[in-house]
Amino acid sequence: MNEVYWLRIIACLSVVLTHAVSRVITDFSLSGDIRVVYRTLQMLLLYGTPMFVLISTIVMTHAYKEKIPTGFLRKRIKYILVPYLVMATFYAGHKYIRFDWTFKNFAIELGFNFIGQWHGYFVLIIFQFYLLHLLFIKYLKRFKAMHVLIVSFIISAGYWISFYFFFIDFVQHSSYLTLFFSRILIFGWLFYYVVAYYCGRNYEMFIDKLHRYWMVVVLGTIVSMGLVQFIYHSGMLMRVTSARFDIIPYTVMLFFLFFLLFSKLNRIPTWIVSISGYSYGIYLLHPFVQTMVRSWFPLLEITPFGYMIVQFMAGVIVPIIFIYLLSKFHLGAFIVGKTMTRKKVFRETAMSKAA
Repeated sequence: MNEVYWLRIIACLSVVLTHAVSRVITDFSLSGDIRVVYRTLQMLLLYGTPMFVLISTIVMTHAYKEKIPTGFLRKRIKYILVPYLVMATFYAGHKYIRFDWTFKNFAIELGFNFIGQWHGYFVLIIFQFYLLHLLFIKYLKRFKAMHVLIVSFIISAGYWISFYFFFIDFVQHSSYLTLFFSRILIFGWLFYYVVAYYCGRNYEMFIDKLHRYWMVVVLGTIVSMGLVQFIYHSGMLMRVTSARFDIIPYTVMLFFLFFLLFSKLNRIPTWIVSISGYSYGIYLLHPFVQTMVRSWFPLLEITPFGYMIVQFMAGVIVPIIFIYLLSKFHLGAFIVGKTMTRKKVFRETAMSKAA
């Protein structure tokens, strides 16, 4: 699936830009119409994290339709979960130094980071899907796809609607509890897994239907995008997070639209492959880089838009340099994940086409 390389880089860059916008809003203390403009842009970019969930699942379900190979979980623990734990420790340590914390504060922060209370939380979501796939790969195909899709959508959308409109008061006293129940548990993300499961399992049919119903995909993307903006700007739900019920249709329709567009391309540019291979490491490292930029950069000498560009470029380029240097060492893969070389990607792509 060559489209995955494109989607991975789009999701990665969207997440970096989302956090760059957050830095602009916070560091410049924006208010009024200019704040609305940047929040609108941020809401458009919130598909980034759930797009990673869709990408991981479609790759998994396309590759392993009937049986999970030996070592499936072990490999992902080594190169996805271990870097997650390492970077969770790193971010807790950074706060320990930055805020002159006690060791007790560090230990508490580390514990919260391990259970997903930092930007790398999507890894825990994906691992829940890995376990779900191991358990249900033999049974899910027995049910009608439409029934599973409807039930999973009701569960996902219903979970977040119930949480934000009925139950959030019960955990409002703790931001950690709010974050845990809103974005870590699998229920709100279940629909993404089911959609990607059927798309990956029936890849050729999926692409054919995208081309056949392209107008529905385009209109669905526009309508769902408008819905997200309406719900936010009307004040119905003001939380700026990917864990929202209205982000579900928006992300899925964008996923379809990107797949539709990139399925028309026969060639993968080398720079797309390179950055795609660095995407996990960029995801893990970019907030630290952006925090450092804030510490060193003179805000009085730049506009908010220029600052956003600086934060975005730094959040992409500096992590790539770090990842490249770390990849020269064996332990680097356990810090920022395993990067795939261009030669290996093209060799595997050629083999799949030949098959």
